[in-house]
Amino acid sequence: MSDSNSYFIVIIICLQTLYTCILSIIGQYIYGYFLRTYYDMYQNWTIINNSSLKIDIFELNREQCIENTTDISNSSAQTWAQQQSADLIFQATLWRAFPIIIITYLFGLYASQLNRRLVLILSIIGNAIHVIIYQAIIYKNLAEYWWYISAFIVGLSGGPNILGIVMNLVITESTEENERSSRFVRYGAMATALAAIATFGIGYYIQWRGYTDLLWISLGLELLSIFTVIFFLKPTHYSTSIDETTALLSSSSSNDVHVTINTSTISKFYHCFDICTVFSFRHCSKKKSISLILIIISYMFYLLALSSLSTMLWYLLGTPFCWTSKDLGQFSAVSLIATAIFSVLGMKILNYIGANDAIICILSHICFGVYLLWISLAQYGWQLYLALLINPFSSYQNILTIPMISKWLEVHERNNVFTLVTEINTIITAFGGSLSNWIYARTVIYQKNFTLLLASGICIIPCILNICLFMISRRISNEQELTRISEINAEPTTLLLSNNLSPQAVDVTCLIQLPHSRTHSLCTSYNDRSRTNSNSSLNNQSDWQVTI
Repeated sequence: MSDSNSYFIVIIICLQTLYTCILSIIGQYIYGYFLRTYYDMYQNWTIINNSSLKIDIFELNREQCIENTTDISNSSAQTWAQQQSADLIFQATLWRAFPIIIITYLFGLYASQLNRRLVLILSIIGNAIHVIIYQAIIYKNLAEYWWYISAFIVGLSGGPNILGIVMNLVITESTEENERSSRFVRYGAMATALAAIATFGIGYYIQWRGYTDLLWISLGLELLSIFTVIFFLKPTHYSTSIDETTALLSSSSSNDVHVTINTSTISKFYHCFDICTVFSFRHCSKKKSISLILIIISYMFYLLALSSLSTMLWYLLGTPFCWTSKDLGQFSAVSLIATAIFSVLGMKILNYIGANDAIICILSHICFGVYLLWISLAQYGWQLYLALLINPFSSYQNILTIPMISKWLEVHERNNVFTLVTEINTIITAFGGSLSNWIYARTVIYQKNFTLLLASGICIIPCILNICLFMISRRISNEQELTRISEINAEPTTLLLSNNLSPQAVDVTCLIQLPHSRTHSLCTSYNDRSRTNSNSSLNNQSDWQVTI
């Protein structure tokens, strides 16, 4: 397998990481806009002033924020601005959610039949149109519904979801199997380091020059990405002789998986619903079904709790923190660096003491719940930075989900379930973020930290589910040990046949032993636990996310 796409992969990761960091500023612009228009709220989006292109609004916000204890009107302005900002993000996210869910699902099913270069170009063009509409809103004072049009277009193009899936496919197919984990580690470390530097610099740049220059830069990054896809992306050598949709429907005992079968459109339509049959009690053992369901539900509640952090921007801009763009950039940079270092260190320690996946997830949910509770009760900036010592250990459920599931799956079942996990991630990330902003907009007046407190409570549910999973896994392990001992006692001569075992039998045994890695930077642990889960990279949430 040739490594012909190395330059393409590095360039695209760098360009898209910078693009994502720049697009994350749009929430700050929306909040600043509503602050400025507080006293003309009934004129909506028609009164924006050209002075908003210069960034003095956050200095004004900081001064007003500090005076909140003595001036009720200032507090009202910030509360109203947070409500309006959260509502706008809520509605725009919904407009993006429906098309991106459908597009992601269809691409997951028919990835082998699509031209990847064309898919990447269309996705990047959608991102570019997204930025152009942002610029038009700022310069031309467009109506509010243009935010929704922009969100719908980026959802229809697939956005960061499709980009992430295609890039993971390219990396996987361009790298030898024994080098994939280390390759993902290097790319993840590179993206994390670049994102830390970018967010740190962007915070200062906004206070110096404002938003529009950065948006023009992001548009240039997308144009460079298109040229990179056209001139640097080379075809990878993978089998196209099998209709993968048909292969997914084949049983594990089939001897004809290498025969080309033409499935009808109706069969492919029904296959969309066959993805969930792997959890059926009629198709597999009761313990397998229960374990898979526990893992999936735990993952869903983790994502739901994680989506509460989409309101952190409004939380930090208001009292008692009163942060500016510079403060936000510094905090994001420190958070990325701390996560990259301590998450890897934590995983290595847990591996060393022999903790299994379920135990690691239990500890992770406890840390996440404590982190959310700490943030919700913090009153000073240093307390927020102190919470970053807990945060790196709070996201192991995200990356451990695929290896935990793969232990229970046959080879022909993996693509089905991996597609389902990707779709669950897309749906809950979209609707969870919308729900969190909707709740925040309606509780900020009475209890500003209610969303974070609620998310902290939600962490209890996946923690309990993982405890149940640990008990099931322990029981199965004990039963297998007793069976092995009884077989040895009953037939001691069978040890002489060990030399006749096929290599495939050894590989299947290895499949049932994984632990895992964490985010991009945690693939080192993943290398020690599994060589067979390279497809799992299709489902890792790219860190490439657009704010709207």
